Amino acid sequence: MDDELREFLRHSLRSVWNIELLLLLARHQGRSWPAGDLVRELRASDLVVSQGVDGLQQAGLIIAESGETYRYAPASPNLDRLVQQLERVYRERPSAVTKALFSSPTDRLTTFADAFRLKKE
Repeated sequence: MDDELREFLRHSLRSVWNIELLLLLARHQGRSWPAGDLVRELRASDLVVSQGVDGLQQAGLIIAESGETYRYAPASPNLDRLVQQLERVYRERPSAVTKALFSSPTDRLTTFADAFRLKKE
């Protein structure tokens, strides 16, 4: 998984629920989903879906339409490309996506710094 996808995960999605919601909407491009249908399809709570659609709208990945319906509509071709890449990686290696989602950039810096730490003997 490349750094661009990792950054996209951490800054735009922030949770596995949001990934699942985004990929559901992306798989059904052009379809508008009422919030209740999203709750049923994901077997999630109203709160999880509500927070998810808010976050995905802020990230420019979906749009709200009339009557509390939502549709996949990335704000740029680059976002669409990242979502397609995410779908592929998540299907093949879901644990790698989850790990990248929850790892912080400082984890890599700490690992790098630890490589230079002098060991006491």
